[in-house]
Amino acid sequence: MKLNGSLTTFAAISLAFVSSAQNRIGSGAVDELYQASCASCHGKQLEGASGQPLIDGIWKHGDSDEAIAKSIRDGFPELGMAPWKDALNEEQIRSLVIYIHEQNQLADKEALLKRLEPSDGVFKTELHSFKLEKVTDGDGVLWSLDFLPNGDLITTQRDGKLWIVKNGELTGPINGTPEVWQHGQGGLLEVALHPDFQENQWIYLSYTENTGGKDAGKPAGMTAIARGRIKDGNWIDQEEIFHVPSKFHTNAGVHFGSRFVFKDGYLFFSIGDRGRQDMAQDITRPNGKIHRIHDDGRVPSDNPFAQEKDAYKSIWSYGHRNPQGLDLHPATGEIWETEHGPRGGDETNWIRPGLNYGWPVITYGMNYNGKPLTQHTAMEGMEQPLRYWVPSIAVCGIDFYEGNRFPNWKHNLFASGMASQELHRLTIEGDQVMADEIVMKNQGRVRDVASGPDGYLYVLLTSGTPGKGSIYRLVPAN
Repeated sequence: MKLNGSLTTFAAISLAFVSSAQNRIGSGAVDELYQASCASCHGKQLEGASGQPLIDGIWKHGDSDEAIAKSIRDGFPELGMAPWKDALNEEQIRSLVIYIHEQNQLADKEALLKRLEPSDGVFKTELHSFKLEKVTDGDGVLWSLDFLPNGDLITTQRDGKLWIVKNGELTGPINGTPEVWQHGQGGLLEVALHPDFQENQWIYLSYTENTGGKDAGKPAGMTAIARGRIKDGNWIDQEEIFHVPSKFHTNAGVHFGSRFVFKDGYLFFSIGDRGRQDMAQDITRPNGKIHRIHDDGRVPSDNPFAQEKDAYKSIWSYGHRNPQGLDLHPATGEIWETEHGPRGGDETNWIRPGLNYGWPVITYGMNYNGKPLTQHTAMEGMEQPLRYWVPSIAVCGIDFYEGNRFPNWKHNLFASGMASQELHRLTIEGDQVMADEIVMKNQGRVRDVASGPDGYLYVLLTSGTPGKGSIYRLVPAN
């Protein structure tokens, strides 16, 4: 089963290597499928045997997913490779394509690590060199951060604590913040200041709540949003901005989202599918969606589904798995999003009203156990990602760089990778992602990234077990 060509452009650039349970590479049904169907000719580790290797970077018959799948499906009988279309179904063929991509990334791991290893603390990238400078440590998993006008930082800790960072020291936690339902991936999530914070002092929080609802007899919850003000170390004037009735709550401990974008008096935010993937396609349910509300919580009457019977009125787009990255392009005003895929298929999307982004009907990933989810990567009426990662990097927070300390990075989109422990820089032109450079690796799980008003780029890193979060900033090396 020889599949010839070079890695796709993005795969060759990103070389994303994931060795955590997020991907479980080299295990499960697809590994067994490869060993049973392909290993006798191409080697147990894809190193080649009677057939040519599959990790040598030589792809004579095309490097796209479609070309690789066609090579497996139809074979090359005249070259000694039998067609597999009668032995494997389309979902199995799709799983093998993802598996081959994963193994190519693993084969390139050493070269990637050598390139990204800092020298005397200096990270060298295509356009800038930088050093990491620690700002502070948390006492748990730090989830999100924003910047106060006086130069202080504000950051959330997933266990429910809200901190102010003054001169490199955590102060607080703030008293009286919303009670969070700590369940799996849930807790205190996003924090963001209102664009007119200096006039109104509003601070917005997303968090997971349980209001007594049950799902299959177990406590259930969902993502909620509140806003309030801070005075003398206390959270005051709280207002409920978004709340899901308990009939929509689920007991799953995964895929809560959630990030914010403010634009033109509206608040856009994300909620994951909550482990109920088919609900992402159901516009009567809030999960698996990007939502739009007024910044005081009212639902706009011109939302895409606001006039449809039984639809969840705040929905802006749907078909999302677990969107944990959301930001506004500083030049175009477009909303960009990243979301976790399963095993493979993390996505970058341009979000527009009323559109269907496909999950779980189409995906470039497969189940964590190596079994296929679907044979489809595209379908009419469903949007294609503008960038996807195979293997997954566990993409989380994103931010467009708006400072001047790294002038060649201006308006590039930075994306965090948790499982891969990577920070990516995406070059965007119009509605296209033109390039993807990994600028940092193996410094910890990167959960969030933020362009600071001081021109530096800030990252939230988590390391250790149990995880402890730290805030760092990237500063020019020269």
